[in-house]
Amino acid sequence: MIKPPYYHIGILVLNHEEAIEHYANLLDVTFTEPTDTVLCIENPLTQQNENLKVVAAYSRTRPPYLELIQAGGNGIFSEKNAGQILYFGIWESDLEGRIKKLKEQGTGIDALIRPACGKPPTAVITAPDKMGIRMEYLSTSLRLATEAWVITGKYPL
Repeated sequence: MIKPPYYHIGILVLNHEEAIEHYANLLDVTFTEPTDTVLCIENPLTQQNENLKVVAAYSRTRPPYLELIQAGGNGIFSEKNAGQILYFGIWESDLEGRIKKLKEQGTGIDALIRPACGKPPTAVITAPDKMGIRMEYLSTSLRLATEAWVITGKYPL
């Protein structure tokens, strides 16, 4: 089986519970229990940080997973971006190198995701490309926990 270059598709939704029910019925899949992790979301353009409780769930299928993210806050996850594919998610083993490469390519960055403000980023979300699509590059340091979450349905603590 050929693996796609991305491992998940992130969709921002207005009502997380309703979206899980809808996509579970539509696609005949189950979803993980949602996480509710507080993350520091930095907008590099404005250099503003926002601590946001990010609620998300993954489909319990094989890749690419469907990630449903509850809209919230004022940045990338705000309601203005809800109701659409927010990004395609890709594992990245060298996030700092990826950020440097994106800048060299002239690719805009809409968000740097950090476990806490002042900590190194664990993900970067690009600005929409010429086709209108964003990419999320997620540190491979989170891969084992994410895969365990999909397998068991519960996010490891």
